[in-house]
Amino acid sequence: MKIALLSLGTAIVVALVAVIVRQEFFFSPERTLTEPLAEIITADLPGWKSEDLELASSQEMQERTEEILNFEEALYRKYQKGSREIGVYIAYWKPKQMPVRQVQSHTPDVCWVRNGWDLQDRADDIAFTSNGRELFPAEYRSFTWRDGGNLTHVYYWHTVGDTLYVNRTEAGEFDRLDPIKTVFKYGLDQMQEQFFVRISSNQPFGNIFESDPGMRQLMQELADLTLAAPTAEQLSQGQG
Repeated sequence: MKIALLSLGTAIVVALVAVIVRQEFFFSPERTLTEPLAEIITADLPGWKSEDLELASSQEMQERTEEILNFEEALYRKYQKGSREIGVYIAYWKPKQMPVRQVQSHTPDVCWVRNGWDLQDRADDIAFTSNGRELFPAEYRSFTWRDGGNLTHVYYWHTVGDTLYVNRTEAGEFDRLDPIKTVFKYGLDQMQEQFFVRISSNQPFGNIFESDPGMRQLMQELADLTLAAPTAEQLSQGQG
């Protein structure tokens, strides 16, 4: 029995070493982001004013946020039309930069709740289309601040390579089994490039992404960036 357990342990160690060596030296996933996010996503949408914002309110907090998230690039932009405000946050990690599980640990379900927001409502697998093109389904959440004010509606997506990644957890909790789950889901090729996209609004979304020309353009650009599987044209051009 002891010999069998020892053999099993040795086999696991050898397998882990093989995975690490393969990931570091033989796995070279493609990077598709070649332009700054701020140039890919249009600032001057028809009918909307926009402002690019910092991720934190102070330089110290900004540096701390960037250190924790360890992204290659990020964009946080606010669009405003009348009393409606739409916030767009996009973070990008190049291949091999961050494990999937570490990016997943910073979704609103975890970070927002731990930082004082209260989850009010949630819905999963929300269907989206852009100009007839099917997008990856979104996660929807609504939150209020500690005092019950500032109701905020949120859609978000986490993509890994050309696929959508979803690991649903209870609000404020991180799934400790996620590293094991990702092996079964993605095999050994886990260190692909990643995007996290979050769209927030101070008012219910309704059909604004279909009815408003500016929002239709925004969703088209996000679809081309990461929110939809690559088109045949993108694949032929080596972008997918």
